[in-house]
Amino acid sequence: MSLTTTDRCNSCQGAVELGTDNGPIVCPDCFGEGRQLDSLERVEWRLRDIEQAHQGAAHGCESEVRWLVLELRRSRDALLKILSRCQDASDSEGNLAAAVKYDANQALGLYAVRPV
Repeated sequence: MSLTTTDRCNSCQGAVELGTDNGPIVCPDCFGEGRQLDSLERVEWRLRDIEQAHQGAAHGCESEVRWLVLELRRSRDALLKILSRCQDASDSEGNLAAAVKYDANQALGLYAVRPV
């Protein structure tokens, strides 16, 4: 499948690599995909790079980075749920506020959630 001009990565133009003085490197903007990534993909790939760079005791902050990445993923997941529910809800739906509160609390972890 051929990429159209608008789908190609702006940095590597679909070539998946960039030339440097030390030889070719994988494009840091599309991560070797050759196409423009949406924000969800871009953030997740970047988080994985950060996790890999901070594995082991060399940096001394592995547990902090893992915690921060987990919190970011949870927050983004909750925001996606909130957005989805808001888009799907009708104006007369009364349970929307409760669902939004639940999802926000799930991301923030402010209150213990117990089964009804």
